[in-house]
Amino acid sequence: MIPIKLNISGFLSYRQPVEIDFSSIDLACIAGSNGAGKSSILDAITWSLFGQARRRDDSVINTRSEIAEVAFSFDYEGNIYRVIRSYQRGKSVKLEFQIQRKDSPSQEIDDLSMDQDPDSQAVGTWKTLSERTLRDTQKSIEDTLRLDYETFVNAAFFLQGEADLFTQQPPGDRKRILTKILGLEIWETYRSRAVEQRKSIEETVLSLDGRLAEINSELLEEEERLTQLTQLEEELARLTKVRLTQESNLENIKKIVASLDELRKNVDVRFEQLEMDKKREGDLEMRLTSRNFDRDKYSQVLLKEPEIMKRYDSLCKSRESLENLDQIAERFRKHERRREAPRLKIESERARLEQELSSLRNIESSIQALLASKPDNLEKVKSQIEIISSIEADIEKRKKLDEERALTLEKLAYAKGENPQLKKEMEDLKSKIEMLTETAGAVCPTCGQPLSPEERSNLIDEYNTLGKTMGDKYRKNLTLVDEVGEQVAALQDKIDKLADLDGKLLQEKDILNKINTQLDHIEEQQKSWEKEGAPRLKLVIKTLEDESFCHEFREILVKIDAELKEIGYDAAEHDKLRRLVQENQNTEEEYFTLERAKAALEPLDKEIENIKADIEEQKLVVKTAQEVYDQAVTTYSAHQAQAPDLAQAQRDFLDTRESENKIHLEVGAARQKVMVLDDLKIRRKSLEADRGELTQRIGRYKQLEKAFGKDGVPALLIESALPQIENKANDILDRLSGGTMSVRFITQREYKDKSRKDLRETLDIQISDDMGTREYEMFSGGEAFRVNFSIRLALSEILAQRAGARLQTLVIDEGFGSQDEIGRQRLIETINTVKPDFAKILVITHIETLKEAFPSRIEVEKTPLGSIINVQ
Repeated sequence: MIPIKLNISGFLSYRQPVEIDFSSIDLACIAGSNGAGKSSILDAITWSLFGQARRRDDSVINTRSEIAEVAFSFDYEGNIYRVIRSYQRGKSVKLEFQIQRKDSPSQEIDDLSMDQDPDSQAVGTWKTLSERTLRDTQKSIEDTLRLDYETFVNAAFFLQGEADLFTQQPPGDRKRILTKILGLEIWETYRSRAVEQRKSIEETVLSLDGRLAEINSELLEEEERLTQLTQLEEELARLTKVRLTQESNLENIKKIVASLDELRKNVDVRFEQLEMDKKREGDLEMRLTSRNFDRDKYSQVLLKEPEIMKRYDSLCKSRESLENLDQIAERFRKHERRREAPRLKIESERARLEQELSSLRNIESSIQALLASKPDNLEKVKSQIEIISSIEADIEKRKKLDEERALTLEKLAYAKGENPQLKKEMEDLKSKIEMLTETAGAVCPTCGQPLSPEERSNLIDEYNTLGKTMGDKYRKNLTLVDEVGEQVAALQDKIDKLADLDGKLLQEKDILNKINTQLDHIEEQQKSWEKEGAPRLKLVIKTLEDESFCHEFREILVKIDAELKEIGYDAAEHDKLRRLVQENQNTEEEYFTLERAKAALEPLDKEIENIKADIEEQKLVVKTAQEVYDQAVTTYSAHQAQAPDLAQAQRDFLDTRESENKIHLEVGAARQKVMVLDDLKIRRKSLEADRGELTQRIGRYKQLEKAFGKDGVPALLIESALPQIENKANDILDRLSGGTMSVRFITQREYKDKSRKDLRETLDIQISDDMGTREYEMFSGGEAFRVNFSIRLALSEILAQRAGARLQTLVIDEGFGSQDEIGRQRLIETINTVKPDFAKILVITHIETLKEAFPSRIEVEKTPLGSIINVQ
């Protein structure tokens, strides 16, 4: 895949539309400050092709835009393709996949306007390859490239922080990472599916074994089932004959029982009539007893007539006296109600004074508590002043540190600014010395006059001395930069530790102000109490003790009490008479009872005589009913003694019928068991054939499990890939290190336990250089990056080959930061060396000094309107 043109709008940091034309670029540097939007160019490519970038949600849309849109055209296998992907906030993604028509000029693809309708079947020189759905279109793109997102990124992109993704892992995990990079996880998926299929078939075989065992068990019962069927049919015939005989006998017994039932019903009717007659006789007896009781009760009341009349006359006189006292009491209560108003006034004033007394005493307690806390607050003021003084001293110390840091930074800036000039002057001196040394008959570089050998030697010595002086100063500045840098860091650390002092000072001063405010409040409260509260407390106490309040209302009470005395009302006598009337209230009821007894006694005697006559007549009726009932019982008993046992006959019949039904069901079940045996024989033959076929399939799936496991095909693929990766990595590393370094992969090593004969699986990386052979982890950052770069590039090419794609474009994102000047130069030389292997190489960096090393530059700058691009 070779990029041709990229259009971005509203995507990540690119708010306004920008365009990058790659057609004239073979090797380019994408440069710009950190955060300018360099890596967003790569995100735009992967998002357009695969719908994936650093994020996949709405965050790919620029914060000030409503739609993100990327159009990307590229050359692949002789065809030019274009992908247009857009995503409007809150809506679904739109994707268009196109190919340039063969009859159009291949170099003209300027119709990449993102305003074109992506649903059009043919747009200018483009023909759509889009499918019916977004998912199908995405699959068409990946099928064309023969790469998915993960393979594409691992093969073509060296992303930030991921160059050492493989090498930085522990040796035990590198094989797993290599498996992932090479896309061998699919074999574990195949193995899992084979296991699932095998287990499923084994479960089916177990089920078949169970069914076959059941069938074989049933077939062993064939003879027993036939014998049982014969016995059951004979028993069924016998029970049917018995049941028919019992059924005929039962009908005859039911007729006899029906006639006996009529006689029993007649007995019941006679018994009910007898009981009703006896009940009427009993009711009359009870009524006679009740009336005799009433007559005796009234007779007793008449015997007490003189005593009742005496008490009733006394009650009438007491009631008359009570009415007179009630009238006098009403006059007394009218005067007494006049006492209520002045009495309430006096009590109200007393309650108010007592409430005021309580409030004053509470205030006195509060003042005393405040005065008790005053010494403690004074101590707090003293302590707070000391804390504030300490903080102010630290602030002054921080100011001095700031001044010292500023002076140190000035020294650092001067040293950094002087060294480039010194370096340029030393290079000029070196050129002059080389010219004077190598050129015969040299002239003076200053005046242009010819120099004698002695003059040339003296001038060379002078230049060497001056160069040495400059070199010493240059190196001194370098040392000074390192030392001053450490000093600045140390000073900054001290300043940072004192950074929050201003806020802390304000906080502590605020605490001091609050304490002083509290002390002022205590002083004011104390003065106010001594001036007003204390005198008032003494006055209230004296007023309550002397009761020297509400004089006018007290005089009114004295006057009202004198008037009540003149009325002469005796409340005790009134209460006594009231209780006497209340206690004798039942005397009036006795009087009324006496009057009712006089009126009722004569009619009651007549009613008693009538009840006695009715009782005698009812006794004759009961006697006749008893005789009729006894005759009915005698007749029923005689017939009952001769009747057969219907219940027993019914039980015998039901038992026989139940046995017949049971045997009938058993005969049907036995016939079914005999009939099913032929079907079971056919079924067994079919199941045995199925089981044999499934057993063969289980064996095949077990072979697949072993082949798909980590010791099968994946292990063979890794073992075959490692020599290719190692050879390719060594080829690149040889160019990066100037022929001093090489890499070797170790896939097995001995266990620490020497008794073990097998080898432990691992993936160690051994690096050989001028110092010998060492583990990867022992190398410096710059050296390790060269190894990372070599292995990573080798992995990329192998991965692309295995995917069936050609690795035509290489992107390196921030790969130079850990390299020294020589390492960077070698890396650039290596990139130029491998350049023929790629149609395009893009290198992203923020290091300004590397820009000039590349023939083309894509400058990225962040502005208020978003990131902009300038291709040079």
